[in-house]
Amino acid sequence: MHRYRPALLTLLAALAAPVATRAQEYVLPTPEEYAERAERAENAPLFASHDAIRMTLSTDIKWLRDTRSDSTEVDATLTFVDVDGSETVSTVQVRARGNFRRSKDNCNFPPLRLNFKTGDMEGTVFEGQDKLKLVTPCNDGRDDHQRYIYKEFLTYRLLNTLTPASLRVRLVEITYEDVNGEYDTRTKHGFLIEDNVAMAERNSATLEEVNQFHPARTFGEYSVLASMFNYMIGNTDWSPVYFHNVELIRTEDARYLTVPYDFDFSGAVNARYATVDPSLQDRIRRVTQRLFRGFCRDELTYPHAVQTFADNREAFRQLYFDFAARGYEQFTEKDAEDAWKYFDDFYKMVDDEKRFEREILRDCRDMASGR
Repeated sequence: MHRYRPALLTLLAALAAPVATRAQEYVLPTPEEYAERAERAENAPLFASHDAIRMTLSTDIKWLRDTRSDSTEVDATLTFVDVDGSETVSTVQVRARGNFRRSKDNCNFPPLRLNFKTGDMEGTVFEGQDKLKLVTPCNDGRDDHQRYIYKEFLTYRLLNTLTPASLRVRLVEITYEDVNGEYDTRTKHGFLIEDNVAMAERNSATLEEVNQFHPARTFGEYSVLASMFNYMIGNTDWSPVYFHNVELIRTEDARYLTVPYDFDFSGAVNARYATVDPSLQDRIRRVTQRLFRGFCRDELTYPHAVQTFADNREAFRQLYFDFAARGYEQFTEKDAEDAWKYFDDFYKMVDDEKRFEREILRDCRDMASGR
Protein backbone atom coordinates (compact mmCIF):
# COMPACT_ATOMS: atom_id res chain seq x y z
CA MET A 1 0.00 0.00 0.00
CA HIS A 2 1.19 3.50 -0.86
CA ARG A 3 2.45 5.77 1.91
CA TYR A 4 1.87 9.41 0.99
CA ARG A 5 5.06 11.40 1.13
CA PRO A 6 5.31 14.48 3.34
CA ALA A 7 7.41 16.25 0.71
CA LEU A 8 4.49 16.71 -1.70
CA LEU A 9 4.61 20.49 -1.41
CA THR A 10 8.27 20.56 -2.38
CA LEU A 11 7.69 18.13 -5.21
CA LEU A 12 4.83 20.05 -6.77
CA ALA A 13 6.85 23.24 -6.67
CA ALA A 14 9.79 21.52 -8.33
CA LEU A 15 7.57 20.04 -11.02
CA ALA A 16 5.81 23.29 -11.85
CA ALA A 17 8.22 23.82 -14.74
CA PRO A 18 8.12 21.42 -17.71
CA VAL A 19 10.18 18.30 -17.19
CA ALA A 20 11.35 15.54 -19.48
CA THR A 21 9.41 12.31 -19.23
CA ARG A 22 12.35 10.17 -20.28
CA ALA A 23 16.07 10.29 -19.62
CA GLN A 24 16.82 10.55 -23.32
CA GLU A 25 15.09 11.60 -26.50
CA TYR A 26 12.87 9.11 -28.23
CA VAL A 27 11.09 8.98 -31.55
CA LEU A 28 7.32 9.10 -31.55
CA PRO A 29 5.40 6.75 -33.85
CA THR A 30 4.18 8.02 -37.21
CA PRO A 31 0.41 8.44 -37.73
CA GLU A 32 0.44 5.19 -39.70
CA GLU A 33 2.21 3.38 -36.86
CA TYR A 34 -0.23 4.76 -34.30
CA ALA A 35 -3.16 3.51 -36.39
CA GLU A 36 -1.63 0.10 -37.06
CA ARG A 37 -0.80 -0.49 -33.40
CA ALA A 38 -4.22 0.71 -32.26
CA GLU A 39 -6.01 -1.69 -34.60
CA ARG A 40 -3.85 -4.63 -33.55
CA ALA A 41 -4.34 -3.96 -29.83
CA GLU A 42 -8.06 -3.29 -30.17
CA ASN A 43 -8.63 -6.61 -31.95
CA ALA A 44 -6.68 -8.80 -29.53
CA PRO A 45 -8.73 -12.03 -29.26
CA LEU A 46 -8.11 -12.21 -25.50
CA PHE A 47 -10.53 -9.34 -24.95
CA ALA A 48 -13.09 -10.22 -27.61
CA SER A 49 -15.31 -11.90 -25.00
CA HIS A 50 -16.19 -11.56 -21.32
CA ASP A 51 -16.65 -15.30 -20.82
CA ALA A 52 -14.20 -16.95 -18.45
CA ILE A 53 -11.33 -18.87 -20.07
CA ARG A 54 -10.89 -22.33 -18.56
CA MET A 55 -7.24 -23.19 -18.03
CA THR A 56 -4.86 -25.35 -16.02
CA LEU A 57 -1.46 -24.10 -14.86
CA SER A 58 0.96 -26.93 -14.13
CA THR A 59 4.18 -25.82 -12.45
CA ASP A 60 6.03 -25.77 -9.14
CA ILE A 61 3.18 -24.12 -7.26
CA LYS A 62 4.74 -24.80 -3.86
CA TRP A 63 7.97 -23.02 -4.87
CA LEU A 64 6.01 -20.00 -6.14
CA ARG A 65 4.06 -19.81 -2.87
CA ASP A 66 7.17 -20.31 -0.70
CA THR A 67 9.72 -18.04 -2.39
CA ARG A 68 7.47 -15.26 -3.77
CA SER A 69 10.34 -14.18 -6.04
CA ASP A 70 9.39 -11.45 -8.51
CA SER A 71 12.65 -11.82 -10.44
CA THR A 72 12.89 -15.59 -11.03
CA GLU A 73 10.62 -17.34 -13.50
CA VAL A 74 9.80 -21.04 -13.48
CA ASP A 75 8.73 -23.18 -16.42
CA ALA A 76 5.06 -24.09 -16.61
CA THR A 77 2.54 -25.77 -18.87
CA LEU A 78 -0.64 -23.88 -19.60
CA THR A 79 -3.59 -25.88 -20.91
CA PHE A 80 -6.57 -23.78 -21.96
CA VAL A 81 -9.82 -23.99 -23.87
CA ASP A 82 -9.30 -21.95 -27.02
CA VAL A 83 -11.69 -19.72 -28.95
CA ASP A 84 -12.93 -22.64 -31.07
CA GLY A 85 -13.54 -24.85 -28.03
CA SER A 86 -10.47 -27.00 -28.59
CA GLU A 87 -7.89 -27.66 -25.90
CA THR A 88 -4.51 -26.04 -26.44
CA VAL A 89 -1.30 -26.81 -24.54
CA SER A 90 1.52 -24.29 -24.40
CA THR A 91 4.70 -23.75 -22.42
CA VAL A 92 4.93 -20.49 -20.46
CA GLN A 93 7.06 -19.05 -17.72
CA VAL A 94 5.57 -17.77 -14.49
CA ARG A 95 6.70 -15.76 -11.50
CA ALA A 96 5.21 -14.03 -8.48
CA ARG A 97 4.56 -10.30 -8.70
CA GLY A 98 3.03 -7.43 -6.77
CA ASN A 99 3.83 -5.69 -3.51
CA PHE A 100 1.20 -6.01 -0.78
CA ARG A 101 -0.32 -9.26 -2.02
CA ARG A 102 3.07 -10.86 -2.67
CA SER A 103 3.95 -10.66 1.04
CA LYS A 104 3.36 -13.83 3.05
CA ASP A 105 2.21 -11.64 5.94
CA ASN A 106 -0.76 -10.53 3.85
CA CYS A 107 -1.67 -13.35 1.45
CA ASN A 108 -1.11 -17.10 1.34
CA PHE A 109 -1.09 -17.10 -2.49
CA PRO A 110 0.71 -14.43 -4.54
CA PRO A 111 -0.51 -12.80 -7.74
CA LEU A 112 1.35 -14.11 -10.77
CA ARG A 113 2.74 -12.99 -14.11
CA LEU A 114 2.52 -15.26 -17.14
CA ASN A 115 5.24 -14.91 -19.79
CA PHE A 116 4.12 -16.30 -23.16
CA LYS A 117 6.23 -17.30 -26.14
CA THR A 118 4.50 -14.89 -28.49
CA GLY A 119 5.33 -16.78 -31.66
CA ASP A 120 3.69 -19.92 -30.27
CA MET A 121 0.40 -18.12 -29.53
CA GLU A 122 -0.63 -17.26 -33.09
CA GLY A 123 -4.14 -18.42 -33.85
CA THR A 124 -5.03 -18.81 -30.17
CA VAL A 125 -6.91 -16.64 -27.70
CA PHE A 126 -3.49 -15.40 -26.49
CA GLU A 127 -2.30 -14.27 -29.92
CA GLY A 128 -0.22 -11.10 -29.62
CA GLN A 129 0.20 -11.41 -25.86
CA ASP A 130 3.61 -11.39 -24.22
CA LYS A 131 3.47 -10.86 -20.45
CA LEU A 132 0.19 -10.75 -18.58
CA LYS A 133 -0.65 -10.08 -14.94
CA LEU A 134 -2.85 -12.72 -13.34
CA VAL A 135 -4.85 -11.55 -10.31
CA THR A 136 -5.54 -14.42 -7.92
CA PRO A 137 -7.41 -14.76 -4.61
CA CYS A 138 -5.21 -13.48 -1.78
CA ASN A 139 -6.22 -16.50 0.29
CA ASP A 140 -6.88 -19.62 -1.78
CA GLY A 141 -8.95 -21.25 0.96
CA ARG A 142 -11.54 -18.58 1.70
CA ASP A 143 -14.75 -17.87 -0.19
CA ASP A 144 -14.72 -14.18 0.72
CA HIS A 145 -11.34 -13.76 -1.01
CA GLN A 146 -12.82 -15.30 -4.16
CA ARG A 147 -15.61 -12.74 -3.88
CA TYR A 148 -13.02 -9.94 -3.73
CA ILE A 149 -11.67 -11.12 -7.09
CA TYR A 150 -15.09 -10.81 -8.70
CA LYS A 151 -15.61 -7.37 -7.19
CA GLU A 152 -12.24 -6.06 -8.33
CA PHE A 153 -12.81 -7.53 -11.79
CA LEU A 154 -16.09 -5.62 -11.97
CA THR A 155 -14.46 -2.32 -10.96
CA TYR A 156 -12.18 -2.63 -13.99
CA ARG A 157 -15.27 -3.29 -16.11
CA LEU A 158 -16.90 -0.14 -14.69
CA LEU A 159 -13.95 1.94 -15.84
CA ASN A 160 -13.98 0.19 -19.22
CA THR A 161 -17.60 1.33 -19.57
CA LEU A 162 -16.62 4.94 -18.89
CA THR A 163 -13.56 5.21 -21.13
CA PRO A 164 -11.40 3.15 -23.50
CA ALA A 165 -8.37 4.67 -21.73
CA SER A 166 -8.49 1.91 -19.14
CA LEU A 167 -7.02 -1.55 -18.70
CA ARG A 168 -9.20 -4.34 -20.04
CA VAL A 169 -9.62 -7.56 -18.07
CA ARG A 170 -10.58 -11.17 -18.82
CA LEU A 171 -11.93 -13.60 -16.26
CA VAL A 172 -10.26 -17.02 -16.03
CA GLU A 173 -11.26 -20.24 -14.32
CA ILE A 174 -7.84 -21.61 -13.45
CA THR A 175 -6.80 -24.93 -11.96
CA TYR A 176 -3.47 -24.86 -10.13
CA GLU A 177 -1.62 -28.15 -10.44
CA ASP A 178 1.69 -28.73 -8.67
CA VAL A 179 4.08 -30.84 -10.78
CA ASN A 180 5.61 -32.34 -7.64
CA GLY A 181 2.33 -33.08 -5.91
CA GLU A 182 3.21 -30.79 -2.98
CA TYR A 183 0.18 -28.52 -3.35
CA ASP A 184 -3.39 -29.74 -3.44
CA THR A 185 -4.90 -29.18 -6.87
CA ARG A 186 -7.64 -26.58 -6.72
CA THR A 187 -9.65 -24.42 -9.10
CA LYS A 188 -10.21 -20.70 -8.58
CA HIS A 189 -11.38 -17.71 -10.58
CA GLY A 190 -8.94 -14.93 -11.30
CA PHE A 191 -8.53 -12.40 -14.06
CA LEU A 192 -5.91 -11.33 -16.57
CA ILE A 193 -5.08 -7.65 -17.04
CA GLU A 194 -4.29 -6.10 -20.40
CA ASP A 195 -0.62 -5.25 -20.92
CA ASN A 196 0.11 -1.58 -20.20
CA VAL A 197 1.78 -0.97 -23.56
CA ALA A 198 -1.12 -2.60 -25.40
CA MET A 199 -3.58 -0.37 -23.52
CA ALA A 200 -1.59 2.69 -24.57
CA GLU A 201 -1.34 1.56 -28.19
CA ARG A 202 -5.07 0.80 -28.32
CA ASN A 203 -5.63 4.45 -27.42
CA SER A 204 -3.17 5.74 -30.06
CA ALA A 205 -0.74 6.60 -27.29
CA THR A 206 2.64 5.71 -25.86
CA LEU A 207 3.34 4.53 -22.33
CA GLU A 208 5.39 7.08 -20.41
CA GLU A 209 7.78 5.79 -17.73
CA VAL A 210 8.05 8.48 -15.07
CA ASN A 211 8.35 8.56 -11.31
CA GLN A 212 6.76 11.98 -10.79
CA PHE A 213 4.62 14.30 -12.86
CA HIS A 214 2.88 17.58 -12.18
CA PRO A 215 -0.92 17.15 -12.29
CA ALA A 216 -1.34 20.48 -14.11
CA ARG A 217 0.22 18.86 -17.18
CA THR A 218 -2.38 16.12 -17.43
CA PHE A 219 -5.50 16.35 -19.61
CA GLY A 220 -8.12 17.95 -17.37
CA GLU A 221 -11.27 16.17 -18.58
CA TYR A 222 -9.74 12.73 -18.20
CA SER A 223 -8.20 13.63 -14.84
CA VAL A 224 -11.62 14.63 -13.53
CA LEU A 225 -13.13 11.40 -14.86
CA ALA A 226 -10.43 9.26 -13.21
CA SER A 227 -10.70 11.14 -9.92
CA MET A 228 -14.48 10.86 -9.86
CA PHE A 229 -14.26 7.15 -10.69
CA ASN A 230 -11.89 6.56 -7.78
CA TYR A 231 -14.28 8.51 -5.57
CA MET A 232 -17.22 6.42 -6.79
CA ILE A 233 -15.53 3.12 -5.91
CA GLY A 234 -14.14 4.51 -2.64
CA ASN A 235 -10.49 4.28 -3.67
CA THR A 236 -7.84 6.47 -2.03
CA ASP A 237 -4.94 4.08 -2.74
CA TRP A 238 -3.61 5.94 -5.78
CA SER A 239 -1.48 8.93 -6.70
CA PRO A 240 -1.30 10.68 -10.10
CA VAL A 241 1.79 12.56 -8.86
CA TYR A 242 3.93 9.64 -7.68
CA PHE A 243 2.28 7.13 -10.03
CA HIS A 244 1.11 4.75 -7.37
CA ASN A 245 -1.47 2.48 -9.04
CA VAL A 246 -1.56 4.85 -12.02
CA GLU A 247 -0.07 4.59 -15.52
CA LEU A 248 0.77 7.66 -17.61
CA ILE A 249 0.12 7.60 -21.35
CA ARG A 250 0.74 10.29 -23.99
CA THR A 251 -1.80 10.34 -26.80
CA GLU A 252 -1.00 11.04 -30.42
CA ASP A 253 -2.33 14.58 -29.97
CA ALA A 254 0.00 15.13 -26.95
CA ARG A 255 -2.50 14.75 -24.11
CA TYR A 256 -1.26 13.12 -20.91
CA LEU A 257 -3.74 10.70 -19.29
CA THR A 258 -3.31 9.15 -15.83
CA VAL A 259 -4.92 5.70 -16.05
CA PRO A 260 -5.80 4.11 -12.67
CA TYR A 261 -5.56 0.40 -11.82
CA ASP A 262 -5.38 -1.99 -8.83
CA PHE A 263 -8.62 -1.50 -6.91
CA ASP A 264 -8.54 -4.11 -4.14
CA PHE A 265 -8.13 -1.42 -1.46
CA SER A 266 -11.33 0.29 -2.60
CA GLY A 267 -14.61 0.39 -0.74
CA ALA A 268 -16.30 -1.28 -3.72
CA VAL A 269 -14.21 -4.40 -3.04
CA ASN A 270 -14.09 -3.94 0.76
CA ALA A 271 -11.44 -6.61 1.31
CA ARG A 272 -10.85 -7.55 4.93
CA TYR A 273 -7.14 -6.78 4.54
CA ALA A 274 -7.68 -3.29 3.07
CA THR A 275 -6.83 -0.31 5.28
CA VAL A 276 -6.81 3.45 4.94
CA ASP A 277 -3.42 5.11 4.61
CA PRO A 278 -2.38 6.60 7.99
CA SER A 279 -1.99 10.03 6.42
CA LEU A 280 -5.73 10.06 5.66
CA GLN A 281 -7.07 8.54 8.88
CA ASP A 282 -7.91 11.93 10.32
CA ARG A 283 -10.49 12.14 7.49
CA ILE A 284 -11.70 8.57 7.02
CA ARG A 285 -11.22 5.37 9.03
CA ARG A 286 -12.65 2.69 6.73
CA VAL A 287 -12.12 2.06 3.01
CA THR A 288 -15.89 2.15 2.48
CA GLN A 289 -15.86 5.85 3.39
CA ARG A 290 -15.36 8.09 0.37
CA LEU A 291 -12.83 10.91 0.19
CA PHE A 292 -12.17 12.87 -3.01
CA ARG A 293 -8.42 12.90 -3.79
CA GLY A 294 -8.46 14.63 -7.18
CA PHE A 295 -7.00 18.06 -7.83
CA CYS A 296 -8.96 21.27 -8.20
CA ARG A 297 -9.05 22.34 -11.85
CA ASP A 298 -11.26 24.28 -14.25
CA GLU A 299 -12.89 21.10 -15.56
CA LEU A 300 -14.03 20.06 -12.08
CA THR A 301 -17.53 21.51 -12.30
CA TYR A 302 -20.82 19.83 -11.50
CA PRO A 303 -21.99 19.43 -15.13
CA HIS A 304 -18.60 18.21 -16.38
CA ALA A 305 -17.89 15.86 -13.49
CA VAL A 306 -21.19 14.02 -13.08
CA GLN A 307 -22.80 13.79 -16.51
CA THR A 308 -20.90 10.72 -17.75
CA PHE A 309 -21.63 8.91 -14.52
CA ALA A 310 -25.31 9.84 -14.69
CA ASP A 311 -25.49 8.57 -18.27
CA ASN A 312 -23.98 5.21 -17.26
CA ARG A 313 -25.98 4.60 -14.08
CA GLU A 314 -28.16 1.85 -15.51
CA ALA A 315 -25.29 0.26 -17.44
CA PHE A 316 -23.30 0.03 -14.19
CA ARG A 317 -26.22 -1.51 -12.35
CA GLN A 318 -26.86 -4.01 -15.12
CA LEU A 319 -23.18 -5.02 -15.15
CA TYR A 320 -23.42 -6.27 -11.56
CA PHE A 321 -26.75 -8.03 -11.89
CA ASP A 322 -25.79 -9.69 -15.18
CA PHE A 323 -22.62 -10.96 -13.52
CA ALA A 324 -24.61 -12.29 -10.56
CA ALA A 325 -26.85 -14.17 -13.00
CA ARG A 326 -23.87 -16.25 -14.14
CA GLY A 327 -24.33 -18.42 -11.06
CA TYR A 328 -21.02 -18.07 -9.23
CA GLU A 329 -21.53 -19.23 -5.64
CA GLN A 330 -19.40 -16.41 -4.26
CA PHE A 331 -21.24 -13.66 -6.15
CA THR A 332 -25.01 -13.83 -5.91
CA GLU A 333 -27.83 -11.43 -6.59
CA LYS A 334 -27.54 -10.31 -2.96
CA ASP A 335 -23.91 -9.36 -3.60
CA ALA A 336 -25.06 -7.31 -6.60
CA GLU A 337 -27.72 -5.65 -4.45
CA ASP A 338 -25.15 -4.85 -1.73
CA ALA A 339 -22.79 -3.42 -4.34
CA TRP A 340 -25.52 -1.23 -5.72
CA LYS A 341 -26.41 0.07 -2.27
CA TYR A 342 -22.83 1.28 -2.00
CA PHE A 343 -22.98 2.97 -5.42
CA ASP A 344 -26.45 4.33 -4.75
CA ASP A 345 -24.97 6.67 -2.14
CA PHE A 346 -22.57 7.98 -4.77
CA TYR A 347 -25.49 8.63 -7.09
CA LYS A 348 -27.28 10.63 -4.42
CA MET A 349 -24.33 13.01 -4.71
CA VAL A 350 -24.56 12.91 -8.53
CA ASP A 351 -28.18 14.05 -8.24
CA ASP A 352 -27.46 16.82 -5.74
CA GLU A 353 -25.32 19.78 -6.83
CA LYS A 354 -25.01 21.15 -3.29
CA ARG A 355 -23.74 17.81 -2.06
CA PHE A 356 -21.26 17.78 -4.96
CA GLU A 357 -19.97 21.13 -3.80
CA ARG A 358 -19.61 19.86 -0.22
CA GLU A 359 -18.00 16.51 -0.98
CA ILE A 360 -16.00 17.20 -4.12
CA LEU A 361 -15.18 20.88 -4.42
CA ARG A 362 -14.51 21.21 -0.69
CA ASP A 363 -12.02 18.34 -0.72
CA CYS A 364 -10.30 18.77 -4.09
CA ARG A 365 -6.58 19.26 -3.67
CA ASP A 366 -4.87 22.55 -4.44
CA MET A 367 -2.69 22.28 -7.54
CA ALA A 368 0.04 24.47 -6.05
CA SER A 369 0.29 23.03 -2.55
CA GLY A 370 -0.95 19.47 -3.02
CA ARG A 371 -3.27 19.82 -0.03
